[in-house]
Amino acid sequence: MDDSLQTSVRARCAWIVLWILNAAKANCEIGAKMKRPDISRVVFNCTFIIVAFVLTLYIGIYSGATNNIIFDAYQTINQRIENALDVLSKNYSKKARIHSYFLQQSRYEGEGVTVNEASANQEELILLAGFFEDSNELRLIQRDGTIVARWPVKFSEIFHGMEDFGERPASDLNVAIHGALALPDGSIVFNFDRVGVVKIDRCGKVLWKLGGGAHHSVERAESGGFWVPGRKYYGTGSPSPFPPFSPPFAEDHIMKISDDGKIQKEMSVVKLFYENGLETLLTANGESFTPQRIWSQEIVHLNKIAELSSDVADDFPMFEAGDLALSFRKRNLVMVVDPETQKIKWLKIGPWIRQHDPEFKAGGTIVLFNNNTYHTTFLDNNLKSPTNFPCTSNIIEINPATGAYSIVYGNRKGQEMLSVIQGKLELAPGGGLLITEFEGGRVFETDSSGDIIWEYINRYDSDEVAEITEARVYPAKYFNVSDWSCY
Repeated sequence: MDDSLQTSVRARCAWIVLWILNAAKANCEIGAKMKRPDISRVVFNCTFIIVAFVLTLYIGIYSGATNNIIFDAYQTINQRIENALDVLSKNYSKKARIHSYFLQQSRYEGEGVTVNEASANQEELILLAGFFEDSNELRLIQRDGTIVARWPVKFSEIFHGMEDFGERPASDLNVAIHGALALPDGSIVFNFDRVGVVKIDRCGKVLWKLGGGAHHSVERAESGGFWVPGRKYYGTGSPSPFPPFSPPFAEDHIMKISDDGKIQKEMSVVKLFYENGLETLLTANGESFTPQRIWSQEIVHLNKIAELSSDVADDFPMFEAGDLALSFRKRNLVMVVDPETQKIKWLKIGPWIRQHDPEFKAGGTIVLFNNNTYHTTFLDNNLKSPTNFPCTSNIIEINPATGAYSIVYGNRKGQEMLSVIQGKLELAPGGGLLITEFEGGRVFETDSSGDIIWEYINRYDSDEVAEITEARVYPAKYFNVSDWSCY
């Protein structure tokens, strides 16, 4: 039983004990005040209350020790009560809900496009995903900030009546877009984080939707379709396919989704570790794995699937076109795997810390967003970054063949940035980078020298910014849409 659950159980047991003792006291006082007290009735009531208390306490202790169906039901009810209380506490105003999930204290000046020196690329369009004004939204903008198209999206409308998905958010303001890309016809494929993946047309009409707990990233597969991380959940009492881990836990999956929204391939990432002899790596985490201990966590934390494309595959003699780079935040681990044979070809732990978004780069290297800090950076459980904390995040480039690595952004004055969680990058033409600094509400592009040539700040108010989860640059010729107006 973890500390939070123990605290919750103790609090509820204490409340039950006090209630029963007060009830017994009241009964006895009533009996004492009667002119002719019915001794047998008083004794019966007191005895019944004490027996009920002892029996309830025994059942509770036994259920917790044996992890049986009663304890499973208690956990479910307990979680629902806590969720309801959490929603009530956060929903006293819309601003409070927005603030609790999407806003951060601003670390930067300005609003919208604050730097635009990419003079040769003004025809390019930039896709932004995040929280804009008062809702989840995707936007396609010009480099000067002009909005070309926008897609406000609501989980409650898109997944209304659908049960086959992952974690049900308490409201539209308790779920974020995490993973998005645009297609040439102007349609968008994106994730509601840990819920499902959705495709909408250029005017926002839902073309298909798929549950499966999709999260973190959506990447185009060269053969068609999309690579998307998914999740399967095991409840308390479920048989564990991965001993010594005991449910409840989340099992990350790699999903290959077709262009029409069907799962073509699905493989368990945890099984991948076991079948490649890496169970020892999964259990090298300080967990005691004692009998009947509840291990209520995700086993791994997959946050990116990137495919090695055929145009740069020759630069990676260790790999082949179609191999996948996978990033696991909790293990500080990046690996490359063959999705057909499910054999791990390469892996490395560190030098990055809690990294995201590895990308194969021409020349035979892998570039990734190095968060380079821990959750202890946060001020509280609301995941708010302190503005005075050192900006330690950077971009690392590594040669998997030699192990040589270097920091290619974030190692000099003027390149400071910080994302304790999330964070994305995209390789820009000419050797530059497009970087999404999630908690900074900031997207910026650098040239090959590491100088900023474009920047966007997602301002919410004078003191706060709204988080951005994704940014991508598209050449003007990428889209075959001549008119972005709708219906």
